[in-house]
Amino acid sequence: MLRQIAKSITVGAIAAVFLFMVPIFSAGAQPTDIRIVAPYAGFVTSVYERESANGDIRLKDTDLMLGLYAQWIRPGKFQANAFLYHAPDVNYASLWGLHTNVDFYFALGEIENLVIGGGVQFLMIDIDAGDNIVSVSPMGTEVNLQDFTLRTSVVAPYLRTGRQVPFGDARTNVVIFPWVGGEVNFVGGDVSFGLPFPPPGTTIDESIDDIDLYALAGINVRANLWRFLQIDAKYSAAFDPYTFLPRASIMTNVFFTRNLGVSYRFSAMESSAGSTVYHIFGVAGAF
Repeated sequence: MLRQIAKSITVGAIAAVFLFMVPIFSAGAQPTDIRIVAPYAGFVTSVYERESANGDIRLKDTDLMLGLYAQWIRPGKFQANAFLYHAPDVNYASLWGLHTNVDFYFALGEIENLVIGGGVQFLMIDIDAGDNIVSVSPMGTEVNLQDFTLRTSVVAPYLRTGRQVPFGDARTNVVIFPWVGGEVNFVGGDVSFGLPFPPPGTTIDESIDDIDLYALAGINVRANLWRFLQIDAKYSAAFDPYTFLPRASIMTNVFFTRNLGVSYRFSAMESSAGSTVYHIFGVAGAF
C-alpha cells in the first residue's frame, strides 16, 4: 500500500514538473513575469546510512552530478520552481532527485505578503554494489556482504505558510520569508544481500516500508541587487520529538546581460536515508 501511494505521489510530482515547464516557454506569460532556466554540472557527496538487526551500513562517496533548474515568477501572484538532478555513479548507485515548489501570494485585509505553498521532494537510490559493502554488527564486527543490492525511494510532500517581509527599492530589493509547515515522508524499497558465514548461501531479503510525519520551520532570504546579482538563501528543518533533519541551500546568479549569466548552487540536506551535499555550476538564462 505504501509503495502504491509513493508511486502515485511521484507520478503526480513529475507530471506537475512538466505542466510547470510548458508555460515557462509559452507566449501566454505576462510581460512582468520572470522565467529562469539553468542547466548545471558539478559534484555531489552522498551519504547513505541504514540500521538493521543484520548490521549497520554507512556509505560515503563523491562523484559527478548533473541538474536542471527552472523557475517562473509572477510578482505579487506566485512563484514556482523545479530542480531535477542526477548522479550516475555515487556509492555504487544511480541517484535521482527532484524538488518542486509552488508559492501563492495574497493579502488578508490589511495584512499583505502572506504566502501559502507546498511541493514535493523526491529521492531515488538504486545500489548494485556486489561484494563491496561492509556491515558493522552491534558488537563492532565488520562483515563483507555479498551481492548487495538496494532500491529505495523517499517521497516527501509538504505544505507551508508564512509572510514575506520586503526591504529596499527597485535596485536593491531584499525579501525575508519566515515560514512553518508540515511534511510526510514515504520511504519504500527493498534490500538483498548474502551473508559470508554459515549456513552457507544464506540470503537476506528485506522490504523498506515507512511513513514519517514531521513539522517544518524555515527562513528564506532572496535578494536582487543592482539588476545583475540574484541571491537566494534558505535554511529549514524537518523535525519531530526524536528526529532533526536540517537543510540549507544557496543559489547565486550573476547576469552579464539581461538574459544570460552564470549560476552556482550549494545544498546540504539530511533525510531518513542519509545526507546529500552538492556544489554545482551552470549557465542561467532569463526570459
